[in-house]
Amino acid sequence: MKFTLIAFVGMFVGRKIGWGLSKGFFYIAPTVLSVVGVAVWGIAVGYGMSYLIGATHPNLILRWVLGFGLGAYVAIPNFGLFQESTLPDEVMPRHFMISSLPLVGYIVTVVATYSMR
Repeated sequence: MKFTLIAFVGMFVGRKIGWGLSKGFFYIAPTVLSVVGVAVWGIAVGYGMSYLIGATHPNLILRWVLGFGLGAYVAIPNFGLFQESTLPDEVMPRHFMISSLPLVGYIVTVVATYSMR
């Protein structure tokens, strides 16, 4: 029960932080800083979810479906922020980078921390 409650609260808070970072930094910062920022975001979400799983020891279904699924959802900071069809073509490479790089960082972090247990 504790894991589920913390995971859902973390999802709502993480979603708001991710959207704020996307609008206020990831889309407008220089490319190098944006790349570093989204990588750090994905890694931070991965460590956070790994810590939560390690601290609360949820059952297998909660861990895989709720834990890793919500973590992946939060790791994509611009998910649902913009209607992709409304974005200009020159913004699409950055939009794709903001959508995919943190997810890769999240997956690598979760796999690395999960395999160390």
